[in-house]
Amino acid sequence: ADEIYILGLDLVGKYITHTLAGCETIPPVRYLIHHNALWNSWNKAGRQFTLHRGNKAIVRTRVIGELYSPTDPKFGSMKLIHNLIVTVPAGSVVFALAPLKHRLDHRSTICLIHDGLGVAEALIDAYFRDPFTRPTFLMGHLSASLAHAQKDEHYTVSEVKAGKLALSLFTPYGKAVWQRADGMDRIIKRHPPNIRTERQTHLLRLLTAMPGLNANGYPMTDFMWKKLPTVAFRAVADPLATLLDTTYDKLAQIQYARLLMDNMLSEICDVVARLPECREAEKFRRLYLGMDLRKEVFRLLRRQKSADSMMRSRISRGWNTDVEYLTGFFIKWGREHQIKITALENIMLTVLAKQRVMVNREQEYIPFE
Repeated sequence: ADEIYILGLDLVGKYITHTLAGCETIPPVRYLIHHNALWNSWNKAGRQFTLHRGNKAIVRTRVIGELYSPTDPKFGSMKLIHNLIVTVPAGSVVFALAPLKHRLDHRSTICLIHDGLGVAEALIDAYFRDPFTRPTFLMGHLSASLAHAQKDEHYTVSEVKAGKLALSLFTPYGKAVWQRADGMDRIIKRHPPNIRTERQTHLLRLLTAMPGLNANGYPMTDFMWKKLPTVAFRAVADPLATLLDTTYDKLAQIQYARLLMDNMLSEICDVVARLPECREAEKFRRLYLGMDLRKEVFRLLRRQKSADSMMRSRISRGWNTDVEYLTGFFIKWGREHQIKITALENIMLTVLAKQRVMVNREQEYIPFE
């Protein structure tokens, strides 16, 4: 099936929905909406998406909104979702897919496009433990630079700079299973049947054929080469900006913040050297054993200028964050391989503590009338 569903109210979700809505070779995009207020604004906006590119406003109408309930799985459609693109922030994906999991099985492909790592593993652990009935997962990384348009326009996005969408098939770690045979333990690798392999690559082939999306498929090693600098940047800069309550540009001006960033990056390099996708690749050894990662992270920091960290913004509202899929991803792998990750652990625990304080504060607040 060529029908594609989008789950994500963020800029990336809007951008991809708008792009796919311009392709006449696939059915209209299905845009998933989880709240009545958003459904009303969707109708008020004329059930269309608008992209601002330079002086042009490009309107796309080949989109079908679909209302579902985040608390009642029986509300709305029961139709199987073959192709699902998820751009929800990494820290919210597991919760967001809970009311949709009954519409996903081994015939489905879920494409995760966000800055985090470890989300596919979390979804498998939460909902899809059976390898014979779980969906296929695609990893995505979009390099386009996007911005909000006018303040109250929910279904409008501005393209600041065009980019590319990198995609890669995700293979769960530990795919090989132990099995007793002839009195000895050995590793048996289970290969999927051909029909499953064809389904795995169907969404990948669909997306790479879409005009305007600039999508390409890569082996996981090459995909990680493209994505890891962004993940490392956010794993380091976002928690520090949150804890110091400052914007990105101030971090590079604070000596102690730079020292903390260096310590965190050093630990990230040690972890990356042990990742299955990276440890055999010569280019990763060159990048992460030298100063190249630090240069790339500080380049990304300068490019953000005085922008505010999304993590800082979300914590100030008492919302959850992506920290466990950014900093936490490297901590998890560091613990498993007994790598020293003291700086990463201390920073993440402090962010989580601050997050809990802000959640409690929001819950205790009683407005006076």
